[in-house]
Amino acid sequence: MNPTPQINGFELDQRLFGHPLAEIWRGRSFTGMEVVALVLSEAGSADPQVRDRLDLASRGAALRPGQQETPLWAANLSTERPYAITQLIPGQSGAERLLDPLDGLLGNDEESLAAVRSQLSQYGAAPLPPADQPAEVPSYAPTPETTATAAAPMNKIEMARQVRHRIGRWTYLVVILIVLLVFTVLYSVGAAIGSAVKEQPPVEGPAAAPVSPGPLPSPALLPGVPKAETAGYAPPVPAVGLVGATYERGADVQVVENLELPFAFGWPRPPITVDLGESSSMLYRRVLTEKNPTQSTLDARIALHPCKDLAACLAERAAFDKEWTTAFKTPVPATAKDARTWVTVRNGAPYTLTMTHTYTSAGRSWLVGVTVTGLTGEEPAVQKVLNDIWRQTQ
Repeated sequence: MNPTPQINGFELDQRLFGHPLAEIWRGRSFTGMEVVALVLSEAGSADPQVRDRLDLASRGAALRPGQQETPLWAANLSTERPYAITQLIPGQSGAERLLDPLDGLLGNDEESLAAVRSQLSQYGAAPLPPADQPAEVPSYAPTPETTATAAAPMNKIEMARQVRHRIGRWTYLVVILIVLLVFTVLYSVGAAIGSAVKEQPPVEGPAAAPVSPGPLPSPALLPGVPKAETAGYAPPVPAVGLVGATYERGADVQVVENLELPFAFGWPRPPITVDLGESSSMLYRRVLTEKNPTQSTLDARIALHPCKDLAACLAERAAFDKEWTTAFKTPVPATAKDARTWVTVRNGAPYTLTMTHTYTSAGRSWLVGVTVTGLTGEEPAVQKVLNDIWRQTQ
């Protein structure tokens, strides 16, 4: 069995199905959203054709989902084990539907999909629509043992797959013959029309503009927050901050500028940066003093949301604050420091500062949510980090 997939921003904790080419997992995103993930097995990942089929199927799931299909939420097709992830939405099918195209024989994995959805149905997912002659589907209630291994349904499913494969070969042979016959007829008609057209005198006119092929689609399926170039870091100068201490002129700070944020900021020690993932509207990042968060004496977590303009940022602030503070489990910034900045101070262990701030840089407007925590004795460092982020985003 393949080990539990490790996907940044997601925690997969329940293996629903094992297939020779892929596995289906249930889990949660960093923000607590229930998800369904299809992850290629080691064998599937090693087959370029399987990777290409997942690429094609994933683009359709992201850009052209059906009426009862959940749009693709995240995907990475260039990693060691490519994956595709959708939300688990009641009444809709998710990433498990991408299982069927992987072997190139459409329709031969309906039993597999039915087995997956019989397990997902307890979470509100859509069951497989009944066919004229429905295939036998295991009707057991999933238990931790059957969920972990999916061994019972796999025996029946593999038998059904073999039968469908044999029938599928004859079906495709008949289809190919029909296609060749239609092509022959259309070719004959086209040749006759072409001969008639050639006999007509040429009509003078402007030359047609050359046709240029369109750009290839981006390999990134997740829309993501539009990335902006990180602005240069402004070295510390004597200045008043939002709360408490600020960096002094010439302070020895480590510049954090590799988080795909539109701003850089100073960190008192060598930083450990963590990409917590993103959606189409929000980006999450983290900076620590130690690789193990439980051993880190200083912890900064940042949320970023793009806006149309400053007015839109101010209108969206309440919803933004609710989302990012819930994700980080931190107090909502409540005290207005100016027309574009709100702060909350929570004394105790850990000492916590939170800030929501909106600003415009290089023609783009952003909402920034920041929470910085520190152990006893780290209060000045917490204040300096928050004040520096505020200073860099003026």
